[in-house]
Amino acid sequence: MLQGAHCEFVKAIRETYMESMQGKLFVFEGIDHVGKTTIVSELVDKLKNYGLPCSSYSFPGREPQTLGALVYDIHHHQKNYFNNPINPVSLQILHIAAHIENIYRHIIPDMRAGKIVLLDRSWLSTYVYGIAEGISRSVVKDIVSPEKAIMKGLQVSGYFWIKRASIISDYTPEKTQMILKCYQELSQKSEIKKKLTIINNNKALAQAVSIALKIILNECGQIDPLPLSLRENGLDQKLAQKAVYINRIIFKPSVIYDAYWKFAFERQQIFFARLQGAPFPWTDDKILQKYKFTNAYRASDRVSQFLIKNAIYKSENDFTPEDMFFRIILFKMFNRIDTWCELERNLSEISFKNYNYAEYDKILTSMLLKKEKIYSAAYIMPSGGSAFGFKRKHQNNLKLMEYMMKDKISGKIGAAKTLKDLYEILLSYPTIGKFLAFQYAIDINYSQLCNFDEMSFVVVGPGAHQGIQKCFNHSCRCPEEDIVRYMSASQEKEFDSRGLKFQTLWGRPLQLIDCQNLFCEIDKYSRVAYPEESPSHGRKRIKQQFRPSLQGPISYFYPPKWGINDLIKE
Repeated sequence: MLQGAHCEFVKAIRETYMESMQGKLFVFEGIDHVGKTTIVSELVDKLKNYGLPCSSYSFPGREPQTLGALVYDIHHHQKNYFNNPINPVSLQILHIAAHIENIYRHIIPDMRAGKIVLLDRSWLSTYVYGIAEGISRSVVKDIVSPEKAIMKGLQVSGYFWIKRASIISDYTPEKTQMILKCYQELSQKSEIKKKLTIINNNKALAQAVSIALKIILNECGQIDPLPLSLRENGLDQKLAQKAVYINRIIFKPSVIYDAYWKFAFERQQIFFARLQGAPFPWTDDKILQKYKFTNAYRASDRVSQFLIKNAIYKSENDFTPEDMFFRIILFKMFNRIDTWCELERNLSEISFKNYNYAEYDKILTSMLLKKEKIYSAAYIMPSGGSAFGFKRKHQNNLKLMEYMMKDKISGKIGAAKTLKDLYEILLSYPTIGKFLAFQYAIDINYSQLCNFDEMSFVVVGPGAHQGIQKCFNHSCRCPEEDIVRYMSASQEKEFDSRGLKFQTLWGRPLQLIDCQNLFCEIDKYSRVAYPEESPSHGRKRIKQQFRPSLQGPISYFYPPKWGINDLIKE
């Protein structure tokens, strides 16, 4: 009966996740004090240097305000919680519960985003240490069975057993030998043995890291696991320190690449200075003082904030999925706050159930006749005349929206399994190109219609293309989406190497969409800061100058599923 339940459990995991799972999972095991954590940390740095998105986790976990942190504290400080020591069976069950929570909270989303995940300990440790604590093997097998089933569904790409000749053990000799014996037994299990690499961490750390790195890169499809030496690629030592390695290609970034990170840092500093009520100019950068640039985080921009607060999460209304999509796409087609406000002033409610083409057309035409703008200048919405046959652009856009609604697009969005699926749904409609489809997908993903990881998919727009070319001396030789992934994966290292203490969005690092947008902004910034680096056929100036808003600071609100709104108040 239990075996049958496990089979169904594994099947459910596969059906739910494996179709969209693109990443790789590697598990590191071994008795305490053999260097697992150090090796994992070194590997993360190496993989990020290769431009490969990766993450690492340690079970049970120590992230504040999580089950893992609580279990870790209980394990090491039982006297703070109980009068008597907790039963070993109960303690190991707690560990497995924390592991599963971490898998669903972090590991599965990371793998769906295409990351290489390095895991320090898993159910194998629980099994080994449980037996060493005197729990019977049959009970331990039942304890670890839920996590074991989930891990089987995730298809671990490789196991590493880290060993060391001389062990500094926290346990009695008998318990130490039992732990090692149990690891030896597990290493002979067929499902583990075929994926297991034993690393003797007796000599230099670099040797152990090198062994694991080659195996991981090989599993991830890297034909040439290690890059050619920088000297073989014609780079001197000084330049080598600034080289960027992406997809086995060494790039010699321009001065604008360095400016990219400094711009992101300074723009985020401005964001927090304004949030805290500091007076203008908020920065010593004369270009940032004079010209208008978007925030480092797309969701922090005024228009995005209006969409999130007023079109999506309007507290007094509970919109159907159909009405919610209608509100989002209507706002984004014009992408202008004044246009939305004018429609709201003239309509009882903006929703598809109350939609009337003639009424919407009348309001928008009236604005045009009064010489009022109805479209944002942020990006160009195609006129759609050839597809729908109307004279005015907004009329064709309304008909496009009607066409999407009649095609039951909200149902298609509900069936989408990935951000890429959502993008492709939008791309299938007339006049919506790649750039707009991706931007619309991000906006829809702010809502409760879906919940996809912004790190899972990106499309590079024309502005970002120009920024990428400038950052890499117009010699980009790999997919530009991979460049964006590298920037996101390497952000912590790149900021640290420049001595920049970048303030994330309350713990949320720059996502792919944010790094993509920053390439657009550095393209603009460089026109003034580095005119000599801009090609002769490129733009030479920035159109929009900055004027401090008379409306005062924005009250920021983000999609509740991000879990950061309470942190803003703090």
